[in-house]
Amino acid sequence: MTFSFRRVVTGHDERGRAVVRRDHRVSAEPRLPGYHAKVVWATSSFPPSNDEAGFDDGMPGPPGARVLFRVGELVPGESDIPNMHRTETQDVALILSGELDLVLDSGEVVERLTAGDFVVQRGTMHSWVVRGDEPVRVLFVLMDAPPARVGDIELREDISVFGGAVSPMPTAGQHG
Repeated sequence: MTFSFRRVVTGHDERGRAVVRRDHRVSAEPRLPGYHAKVVWATSSFPPSNDEAGFDDGMPGPPGARVLFRVGELVPGESDIPNMHRTETQDVALILSGELDLVLDSGEVVERLTAGDFVVQRGTMHSWVVRGDEPVRVLFVLMDAPPARVGDIELREDISVFGGAVSPMPTAGQHG
């Protein structure tokens, strides 16, 4: 079951007054079994532009300086496949509803994250596990970052569990 949300984007008319540029419903798309998500907004560079000439409808540009806002929903019982992964982004996750655990590859578990809790992922290998009977909705803010380094070790992106089918930061033309 997918969810949808309303997305309102403002801008300016030719006289510099505030106007609504977009007001529409956006439907999430399946990304993994039991996980649906959709990009709410993405910048193509940082800092982003508020110029009307550069209005790009919030689609991500090439890697390097993007910031991406994604809403995702994990469904209990359907999203129980292993999803341990690492991205070359720094991510801020805000739990909007439901309960889930954060599992790290060290074996450490942060239990029972609930609505209003934040998690900051700094290039770490991690997984999400739904707790309870309700779907979990999360707002993710992903910011491009160089690979994490620990001493001489470079910790590159690892989404091999997804078979390469899911990109954490979509490129132009890939908006989920």
